[in-house]
Parts: sequence; structure tokens; C-alpha cells
Amino acid sequence: MLLVSTSQSKALEISFNRISNGLSTNFVNCVSQSADGFIWVGTQNGLQRYDGYRFRRISTRSGKGIPSLPVDQIFPADDSAVLIVRMGHRIGLLDTRTFIFSESAINSTVSELEENNVKLFKDGKDTYLIIFGKEILTYNRRKNCFEKNVNILNYPDGWKPTGIQRDKSGKIWVSGYAGIGYFDPLKKVFYTPNNNPTKMSTLSALKSVKDVTHFMIDSHDRFFINTWPLDKPYTILLFDPGTPLSGLRKISTMPNPKSNYNELSGFSEQNGLIWGFGIDTFNLFEEKTKSFEIFFNPDNLDYGIKVNNITQIFRDRDKNLWVATDNGLYTMSIIGDHIRNAVTTADFGTAPLSDITALSDGRLILSSWGSKISVYRYDSSLHLALEKSLINAIYKNTPKGDNFFSFVWAVEQEISTGKLYLACQAGRLIEFDFKKNASVFLTPSAFKGQTIRTLANDNYGKMWFGTHGGLLIRRNESDFTLVANLKSSITRILSRSLGSIWVATAGNGIFELDVISGKVRSHLISKKDGSGLTTNRVSDIAFLGDSTLAIACSSGLDFFNLATHKIKQFNTQNGLPQGVVTSLVPDGNGHLWMATIGGICRYNSTTGEFQIFDKKAGFLNTSNMENLMNQGLKLPDGKIAFSGESSFVIFDPVKLNITPPVRKVTITDFKLFDHYLSMDSIGKQGRIKLKHDENFINISFAPLTYGGGNELKYFYKLEGASEKWIRSETGLSATFASLQPGEYNFMVRSQNTEGKFSDITSLGISISPAFYQSWWFVVILILIALFSIYTLYQARLKRLLEVHRLREKVARDLHDDVGSTLTSINILSEVARQGLEEDSMAKQYLQRIGKNSTQMMESMDDIVWSIKPDNDQLHKITARMREYTASILEPQNIRYSFEANDNIKHIKLGMESRRNLFLIFKEALNNISKYSEATLVGISIRYEGVQITLSIFDNGKGFDLKSHSRGNGLMNMRKRSDMLKGSIDIQSAPGEGTRIVLKVSV
Repeated sequence: MLLVSTSQSKALEISFNRISNGLSTNFVNCVSQSADGFIWVGTQNGLQRYDGYRFRRISTRSGKGIPSLPVDQIFPADDSAVLIVRMGHRIGLLDTRTFIFSESAINSTVSELEENNVKLFKDGKDTYLIIFGKEILTYNRRKNCFEKNVNILNYPDGWKPTGIQRDKSGKIWVSGYAGIGYFDPLKKVFYTPNNNPTKMSTLSALKSVKDVTHFMIDSHDRFFINTWPLDKPYTILLFDPGTPLSGLRKISTMPNPKSNYNELSGFSEQNGLIWGFGIDTFNLFEEKTKSFEIFFNPDNLDYGIKVNNITQIFRDRDKNLWVATDNGLYTMSIIGDHIRNAVTTADFGTAPLSDITALSDGRLILSSWGSKISVYRYDSSLHLALEKSLINAIYKNTPKGDNFFSFVWAVEQEISTGKLYLACQAGRLIEFDFKKNASVFLTPSAFKGQTIRTLANDNYGKMWFGTHGGLLIRRNESDFTLVANLKSSITRILSRSLGSIWVATAGNGIFELDVISGKVRSHLISKKDGSGLTTNRVSDIAFLGDSTLAIACSSGLDFFNLATHKIKQFNTQNGLPQGVVTSLVPDGNGHLWMATIGGICRYNSTTGEFQIFDKKAGFLNTSNMENLMNQGLKLPDGKIAFSGESSFVIFDPVKLNITPPVRKVTITDFKLFDHYLSMDSIGKQGRIKLKHDENFINISFAPLTYGGGNELKYFYKLEGASEKWIRSETGLSATFASLQPGEYNFMVRSQNTEGKFSDITSLGISISPAFYQSWWFVVILILIALFSIYTLYQARLKRLLEVHRLREKVARDLHDDVGSTLTSINILSEVARQGLEEDSMAKQYLQRIGKNSTQMMESMDDIVWSIKPDNDQLHKITARMREYTASILEPQNIRYSFEANDNIKHIKLGMESRRNLFLIFKEALNNISKYSEATLVGISIRYEGVQITLSIFDNGKGFDLKSHSRGNGLMNMRKRSDMLKGSIDIQSAPGEGTRIVLKVSV
């Protein structure tokens, strides 16, 4: 940045910003811009594309891509999507959408072409290739070749061309070793100083010009010419047709300091300025002196650039200037009259700047720590003018031998009297009376020899002073009064209309004191619970409106609500761009400006947003303590000033408060895993189709503007995956991993500082499912599953039928064969027994055979009943239970009841379950008939929910469960209950009858 010296009344400020994020090499040869807004950079490592946030290297594609060669020149072709690229002696067309490169033929008569220097020139209508000192070829787009075409351009033999440019009237001027002439496209004639039938004054003036290496015609039709004979140094000449009598003028140049070799190899007119550049030369043409002059300090990288060779100056569509150098790529901004940066080294030398203040008449006073003060006036364009008369008047009659008065920490004008106070080291104080134009040099005892750090007016016309040791002192009519000892260096004193004076300290927080009595009203300090200040080290305070005290801390920014006494803390985690704030200044619109370690920052009180203003906006680059701003104030005309150790800045906040326009965002790249997809094919389809396993994507986007954009916010979302807008914090890209097959819509937009959104840019994304995720595959799986189920069902049904038939056969065989045999045995034993004597042994055996056969027949009947499939229904089991109950209880005259609900009709039990259930019932009834002596029995079988409940009770004599718990009958009943996976509860006591409850889940 060209920084205004305070000894200059007027100067041009130019800001440089280095672009380095992703640039493959610092050796940059050329810059251009395609119609879609991308910046294209030619380097020694090939071609790269820049979108304002990231570089992308254009890699070689097999047989179709651009060669991996240094890129020397880039021009947009007539087709907006095509660039003409020169790589040494190879030239071709690059399609910026597909990155396909088509090499152009060079139809030259020059032998051994690669031994000659070549360069492309474009005049807006045609593109030319100059083979230096040999010939000029014209580009034929239809043939994609460079060829000689005398209908477009012709020149005399022996002209040895070196440069070409079309002027406003359409004449094509050609320079060469023979001089400068022009070709008339209408007459097809080339005119030279020796062939000048119309006595054209420009040609006549250029008659002596020979050995031209390059030239430029500017917007005023002036000729800037570089001539370089073989045996002499180069010379820069200027011819102005507007002042033909002045003739050719030799122009001086200014190479970089300490340069051993320099060369001005190019001219460029951009934004109304003429630039000369080359090896160790980067100059700006000064109209007053008619010379090229250096305009930056190459040794100070905070303000300038340090390069050896400038190869091109390019202006993009937003009027930003780009500088291609051997030490990187830069943007160059010409700062308007709303910002003025200045250095104080010319005034104060190495003495640091300590404060900046303004008088009621608008003059600025800069104070220094060791070199007194400087006084300036500034106009509406922020041009500075030094006034030495006030300085001389203030320091006239300074006490001899007392240098402490030269160490000025702060300056303030007393409102009530108009006197000026200069706070100095070791308790010195200068009181300057403008009416008397004289100073009084004071050493008040109240200060106890401490350095006076700050001073301020209260609302009653009194001056207050704060010292480095923490003494707070008030100026009375005749003396100075110590009000309080705050035991920490006082950094700022601020008055409020409600009779309070606020004092900030460097280690003991903030005090509110009564302006009359001096008593402390409140004390703000840091607290462990986080409800107090961020830290007790306070560098500045300022009122933001009527209800807020803004507090600049050494590690954050605090807002103290004067009504609720609550503190809101800001840090880098909740919006504050930089953690350290050094100075605060409210503007006339209610916004708060602050100096931070990252530069000048603004808090928008309407939106609650912070915004950093950096070199792109025209401010200094804050890189060290020397250019860290630590003092600030609002000037009488509403402008704001901040000062650091060796520089200060004045700016108009109104012109910086302009809301930036929202910009539609461009999707710049689509990366699938680590592979870039062609945006051309994506753009034609309007959406991108991916396979099921292509589900890791990265989408890059940018506004494609290069002079700003940092003040905008960017939001994106992926419809189909989430409906939430996500803010892109850094990098302007979005990554999505493990996306499921489906339809998605990527959307992105920008938002300005007022909350207005841009139009949405969208991209459809389709991820097709795998074959096993497709509907037809699912249908096939369902059909296969149904077929398998059907097959298994058929097999099970077949098996059940076979079992059913087998059970019927076994039941029939048992009944017909075994049953009939047992019946025969029983009948025969009975017949044989009738013919025997009563007490004979044979009759007893026959009785036993008959009894056993009868029991076996009954058991056989139970077995046959249980095997027979028709009896699987629970209501059949209930019917047999009724039958068995009647056969057992009725012969003994035992009354009984048997209940069953209707739900049992639809319940089916397996053969084994049915048998166990019936045998438990049978065992219970047999025990009742044999042992209970009961007269009443109650039986109930119910099905509710998923459970069968069988209940049996009697009013018999009961029994002791403990003494009979190991009986075979009870043990068998429990075992069969376990086999049913049910539970059985037996309750009985002597004289109380017996109750049995069996529960079985179905």
C-alpha cells in the first residue's frame, strides 16, 4: 500500500493484496478472466483457475488436455467459453467448460521458429502473433491457425515488427526496428514517417524513432514508446498529439532501490492510470512531472510488495487490478477519498505515536512519546496539511533541561475555556491558551510525578486526569485535586450526563464515580461465575446509545447494560472476529467501530453482526505492534480516526456503512471422492446422476467477485437429506458422505449484512439404487419368500396329513385289534370264573385277570382317544371330561358342577398336550373319589386371552400338603404341568377341602 506521508499534502493510496491460497508457484506470468467470471492464472507450473477462494490446477487429460508447460499468455477468444493460451511457441484454444485443448497451427515462413521470441497481441477485433523482428501472423478462427493475411494487416518488408495496437479511429499501428507506422484497413495501405502523403503530425513527430521494442497508445492518444538500440540503454519516449509542438519527450523511470539491472518491458493503462513495469521496475506515471515514479515501499510488505519482475497488469470485469509477478499474484486496489492512511515517521522519526485528538475547529493533533506533537488540517478528500505555527506556539518557552514535556501521552481541549492540555511524562502538564497564544508548563504536586495517561471533560466543564499509577485527579479553578486512587493505570475517562464519570483501568476493572463528590457508585470487575467483566484489564470504554457501555478488554468485548446492570460478553466463539480489542469509537449511525489485532472492525447494532475491514477495504494490514491501532476518536465532522505507533487512519464510516449487494452464487466444482466431474456436462443436464456407491461428494461454490465478498454470508442445504440451511464458515464448500440412494437438490445462496438473501443456485443430484435396492429386486425377493413359505407350508401340511392318517390308523388298529383281544380276555376270564368254586386259587387268578384286563381296556380307551385327531379340539376334551366326571362321581352320589365358556370351541391342542391335560384332570377326580369324602365338587375350564385355566375344588376333608407333597399323584400332576409349560397351584388343609388350579398358555 502506498501510505501517505504526513509531509505530503496529496497522494494516491494503492493497496496490494497477495493471493496465495493454493497457487502452485509464485512465478506468475499472466492473468485473464473468462466470461463466466473465473480468473485464469498462467504460471511456470501450468494453468490454474481461481474462483476467489481456491485455486484449481487444470490437469492434463489424456490426449485432450492442455500440455504441462509454463503458460506465458492468456486471452479470451471470441467465444466466451474459450481461451487462447500461449505456452512458449505452442498456442491453442482451451474450452473452459470441458478443459479440452485444441492446438493451433502456426503457418510461418520463419525458419527455426523456436529460436525467436514470440508474443500474442489482441486488439479487441483480431488476435495477432508477433515473431519479434520477423513477421506478424493473424489468427484464423475457422482454421484454428495463425497465418499471414495482407487483407487484415500488411507492412513493408524489412520493418521487423515488434508491437501492434489499434487506435480509436481503427488504424493499426505497428512498431519495429525500422520505426513506427500504421496500416489503414480501408485503403489497405501502410503509412510510415517516410510515406506520409497527408503530412500527419504524429507520423512526422515519430520520424526519428527507431529500434522500438514495445509501445502503447493511451486513452488520450498519447504514445509511450520504449526504444532500445543494440549498443545503448533503453529509453522511454512520450509523444502527445494534443501538444505536438512539444515533440518527443524523454521520460525518466524509477527502478527499485538497490537494483543492479532493470528493464521497463511493458505499459498498461488501467482505471485512468498509466503503469510501467518490468524487471526491478514498477512505476506509476505522474502527470505533473511527466515521469514514471515508484509508488510503494518494496522493503515494507505491510504496505507494498517485494518483487523482481512484473509481467502483466490486468483489469477484471469488476475493475479490480491484478498484478502477475515472480513473487506471486496480487490484487491492486486504488483507494478512494473516504479513507486516508498515513505514516508519522517523517514527523516523529522512531518516536511512537501515542494519541490522536481533534480540536473544535477540526484540526488534528498527533502526540508522540518523545518527539512532541504534530498538527494537521484535512479537507473533504482527506488530504492532510501540516501546520507548524501551533506547534511552535505551544512549545515556545519550554523549560530548559526538562525533556519530559516532549513525551506527550494524550491531548484534550477543555470545553469550558477552550484551553488545550497536553498530558506528559513524570507528572508534566502543558496548558495552552489560544487567546494568549502561549503555554504554561505545569508540574502539579497532585500527580506525584506519575505519567499522565489520559484526560477528559466532564459535563460540568471540569477536566479530569488519570495517571499511570492509578491517580484520578480533577482540575479545579485554582488547583488540582486528588479524587481517588484506583491502584491501576487509568486507560480512559468517560463522562455521562447523569452525573457520573466512568473510569477504565488496566488491571482493576471499571469504576463509576459521582462527578461532584467523587464517591464510587459502582465497580465492575471480573467474576469467577462469568457474570462480570471478561477481564479486569480494560483498554477502552465507549457509550453505545443511551443504554450500553461498550468495554474493550484485553481478551474480548463486553456490553454493560446500564439499566439492568447485566454484562454480555463477546469473544471469538460467539461472533467477535478477533479476541483482542484495543480501542472503541461509536459512529453517528449507532454502530461501534473498534481497533483489533486483526484490523478495523465494525459492530452493526441493528443486526448484531461484526465485520472486519481489511486491506481490500483500504485499511492497513495489522501485522505487528507498529501498525496495531490502539487509540481512536470521532472527529467533529463525523469521520473516525484510529492511531497506532507509527501510522494512523482517517475514514468516513458513512461510505463504509453501505450495504453490499447480494450476489448469486456459482457452483464452481463438483468432486466425487477425489475426482472432479465436468461442470459442462452437469450444466447441460441440469442435474447429476450417480451410482449407488458414488455417495461421497464435495461441492464448491463462490460468488466469482474478487474485490470484496468477505462481508457476505453463505448458506447451503441438501434437500432430501436435511431441510436446515447450514452456514458455510470457511472455504465455501459442502461435503456429504454416505448418501443413500434417492433424489436430492443442493441449494446455496448468499446473505448481505442487512439480512437480504440472493437468488438460490441449485443443482439436482440423483443417486440410483443398487440392483438389490431396486423395486423389481425387492418384488423378486418377496415372490421367492412367498414361494418358499408356500413350499414349506405345503410340506408341513403334507406332513400333518401323514401324521393325521397315521394317528387314525394307530387308533383304529388299537381299538380293533388290541381292544377286541382285551375284551375277549375279559369275557373268557369271566366265563371261566363262573364254573369254579369260590375260594379256589384258579378263580382268584381269573378275577385278577379280569380286573387287569378291564383296567387295560380303560387305559387303551384313553390312549385311543388321545391319538385320534378328531379329539384335538378343546371342546372335545371338555366333553370327555364331563363324561369321565359323571362316571366317577355319580355312582358315589357326589354332587358336582361343570362349567366351560364358549371360547373353548376354537382352541386346538396337540396330542401330547391334550393327553397331559386330561391325565391331570383324571388324577384329580380319582383322588377326590377315593380319599376326599366330599359331597360337592366344582369343575371349571375357561379360555381367556391366551390362557386355559382348569379349576377343580371339593368340600372334602382335605389333607396336609407338607406330609403328602411327595405322593405319586401330586408329583405326576406337577410333572405333567411342567410338560405343558404351565403352572399348577394346589391348596388344601385338613377339614377345609382341596382346590387345584392349572394354567396353560396356548
